[in-house]
Amino acid sequence: MKLVKILSDSVQIRTNLSEFKNIRINDLLSVSDGWVELVTMVTGLTDTDSEERLGEEDYLGEITGIKTIDCTIIGSLKNGRFVKAIDEYPTTSVQITPISGVEFQAMLGNDSRGFRIGTYAAYECDAVVDGNKFFQRHACIVGNTGCGKSETVAKILEETAKLPGANLVVFDIHGEYSQLSYASNIRIGEDFPFPIWMFGFQDIVTNILKIREESATTVMTALRKAYYRVCPEGKENKPVYFDYRALVAEMERMDNEVVHTGEYYKTGDKAGTPKTTKGEYAGKLTSTVNLLNDRLMDSRYDFLFRECLQSYLYKVMEAVLGTDNPVKNIDLSGVPHDVALPIIGVISRLIFDIQRQQDMDHIRPVTIVCDEAHVYIPDNFQLTASQRRMVEVFEDIAKEGRKFGITLFPATQRPSELNKTIVAQCANFIIGKLNNENDKSLIKGMLPDGDDKIIDAVTMFNPGEVLVVGDAVPIPLKIKVELANERPISRTIEFWDVWSQETDYSVTELVDSYL
Repeated sequence: MKLVKILSDSVQIRTNLSEFKNIRINDLLSVSDGWVELVTMVTGLTDTDSEERLGEEDYLGEITGIKTIDCTIIGSLKNGRFVKAIDEYPTTSVQITPISGVEFQAMLGNDSRGFRIGTYAAYECDAVVDGNKFFQRHACIVGNTGCGKSETVAKILEETAKLPGANLVVFDIHGEYSQLSYASNIRIGEDFPFPIWMFGFQDIVTNILKIREESATTVMTALRKAYYRVCPEGKENKPVYFDYRALVAEMERMDNEVVHTGEYYKTGDKAGTPKTTKGEYAGKLTSTVNLLNDRLMDSRYDFLFRECLQSYLYKVMEAVLGTDNPVKNIDLSGVPHDVALPIIGVISRLIFDIQRQQDMDHIRPVTIVCDEAHVYIPDNFQLTASQRRMVEVFEDIAKEGRKFGITLFPATQRPSELNKTIVAQCANFIIGKLNNENDKSLIKGMLPDGDDKIIDAVTMFNPGEVLVVGDAVPIPLKIKVELANERPISRTIEFWDVWSQETDYSVTELVDSYL
């Protein structure tokens, strides 16, 4: 005996027949009345051996040995091809059959406009991601530490790099992608300086000097005056060359300034000499001058103060957006953390502003890959002024970037801490193992009805297994990601193995390198 309950987003089967004895979680079942065919995924199984667990509302009354199969509707078949839309529902007079590997392959079709990311775990057939639908709207990859996010990103980079006109910019704060042969590795620091004037005045103040404009009005006024004196063509939010040492000298002059009153001493030893008084900012800028000099003298920030003229901006952007390599890896692993994040914001803003100026008929699209995105694109809760300025850049890209040929691909282990505006604009999600309920709830809230119910399964995923949900794949089913030929540098440290070996290192050298 078999009874079926069909709801708008799910199907429930209750039966004592043996035809479903081998059904497992995540299996696909066809539910068809000969006219309409639904594709469902098994999300729950229950075996009842006695009628004690059956209530009055249950279908089968006193029949024992009942199997209950709960399924989520994930789409339907149209002319044998899977579609996520459901135009109508079948009657309850349906045939329910497992979907075979051959049928599954036919459902997927043969779309060559994308890349192979791996294989569908249940059917061992190619899992292909539609390249247009994946990159033309923002995508997001999430998962616990160690779930294989970096490996998945490396696979996507490798596949995309095969295209002659590919244009991907990776923000790599740990140096994981620095060895990829198909990528230009732009190692910010000694190898590739990032002069302080490239931040623009506002970012220099808020992100490098960490001066809060709202609480330091006098200092801000003085800094702005000094800036425009040494850089008459300067701009608040654009990179214009100026001499940082000249700025420091001007601030020192203002801090020690003595001005003539216009009057003269009439008697005494000073008779005939002009009277003087302290300048407007005299004695009020000492701490700021010390801060400016401290930055200059700190060896960790040498790359900020290398003499690079205005033409250097063209060199930087040629490296970031040029056509020499399909992937540009901005390696920030050797840069102090407090400067690395503002650099990400500056480069992103430059890319966005330049893309907006391009002729739409000849635009070359670019995708920004944001590794560890929650670190520099956090949610809005209690952001500092400097964080707010950087986050706003990415929010603008998330909301407007697509029409200018720029999209985001953030990767994070804590999606609940990632900026909500950016998450909400993502059309595709690659989901690895997630244990945190807040993280899972956030992802569920961003997905269409039906897709959200399959997220709970990711808790049991192994490293390298992902769920791709969105327009870029025809069906949301577990995928085994194929390892890239060139893998990222692992940041996993085998504690026990390392501790099992005798080690000898100099703490003095470590402290020296820090200083």
